[in-house]
Amino acid sequence: MPPDALVPLLRALAEPTRLWLVRLLLQWHGPRNGPIRPGEPGLCLSDIELAAGLPHPLVSHHLRILREAGVVESEKRGRWTVYRVSGERLGTLVLGLRGLAEPIVESSPHPA
Repeated sequence: MPPDALVPLLRALAEPTRLWLVRLLLQWHGPRNGPIRPGEPGLCLSDIELAAGLPHPLVSHHLRILREAGVVESEKRGRWTVYRVSGERLGTLVLGLRGLAEPIVESSPHPA
């Protein structure tokens, strides 16, 4: 993954609330509302709002940014929306960050 491709992911995760939301989606093991099956990853918006203690518009704003960066996926189920972290996208981020440690083969000027 070219380093420039990491920028949208890193921007999305650089805000503390969004990073916390990703961690919440990855690690939540408490009770959940909505149409989520036992053992299925993810949370509904109402669960996220309750856990975060933040108003609906602010949670929606942060989730939109995470969705646009591909960090979070959403799925409509009737009147509910289930949010979960994209394991594939996080894996891509990890590989991209590892790639930053590889030696640079060609010398090129710093991008503007």
